[in-house]
Amino acid sequence: MQSLPTTPHGLIRFDDVRTIGREAELARALAAGEVTRIRRGVYARVAGEAAAGSAGERDAQRYLTAVLAAGETMRHPVFTGFSALALAGIPIFGRWPADISVMSTDAHGHRRAGVISVAGSYAPTRATEGGHLVTSLEFSLIQLCRQATLAAALTATDAALRVRRFRPGRPRTTIAAIRAEHQRLLPYRGSRRTEAVLARATDSSDTPLETVGRLVMEELGFEEPELQHELWLPELAKRAFLDFYWPSVDAGGEADGQGKYLGSARASATAAAVVIAEKERENAVRRQVRAFDRWDWSETLRRTPLERRLVAMGVPQTRRRSTLVGSPEEPASITPISRRRPGASRPERA
Repeated sequence: MQSLPTTPHGLIRFDDVRTIGREAELARALAAGEVTRIRRGVYARVAGEAAAGSAGERDAQRYLTAVLAAGETMRHPVFTGFSALALAGIPIFGRWPADISVMSTDAHGHRRAGVISVAGSYAPTRATEGGHLVTSLEFSLIQLCRQATLAAALTATDAALRVRRFRPGRPRTTIAAIRAEHQRLLPYRGSRRTEAVLARATDSSDTPLETVGRLVMEELGFEEPELQHELWLPELAKRAFLDFYWPSVDAGGEADGQGKYLGSARASATAAAVVIAEKERENAVRRQVRAFDRWDWSETLRRTPLERRLVAMGVPQTRRRSTLVGSPEEPASITPISRRRPGASRPERA
């Protein structure tokens, strides 16, 4: 098993195994459950429990592996939509789909055998991710907006726009660049979905939890918060940035995903030191605002705990309630690519 040849991405190609006469070894590994078939002629080692990660991480890895396997078997694919974003390491909210998304080799879009082909006549800019051809990030995000839930598409778009305050480098793209691509493609089926995402997209959400939290707050009708509100903490002689802040009631909040502090602990200090430092920061923040609270994924997705926390802080509910965020267990892909409206006289764009 150790001697089976692998691609740079860790995949096992049957053609490579056959070339060195190790078909029997591959068959034994399959029978033992050590490897699994990803696509015809392409296999991958089965990860152990220690490397499994969360359910979301496993699903993201499952889809990325499927995309990489498609890259080994398809003829010169240009990945787009979900597939291009998986190669780029862009997160979504919800389960990754089963289908692979590529540009069509002709002027028509179609869907067959687990592959969605987007009509190839729109000439999007191309780039490379992990050695594979992909459409531009802007075009790929628009394809996601057309296919995915609002929460999935907004999570990806916010991640691509994110401006990191404490790290050098530029964001992956800008809202102006995405809007320019959107305008270039008009008219196209799903353009209103794209506009709904662009109306909410921001470069100030640091995590998917913050993005989804904003949508849940909108669902619950709460006043729109200011993002990454800066505070000066004199006793600590440093700045703090609140994920959410409501100036009308001088209240702030933060969305904390599990592992936020554990990662820092592993990197630079003991867990106890990290917890103490965070508690000192929280106390300093509380002295700068009238009300402050924090919440996690579970409280956000269950809605009621988050609503109670915001109400207790006095955050006003000024918007009509709505339904925007589904369950993270729902597939993110919900709309098949279609090139023509029922009864349309000409093909649609994008």
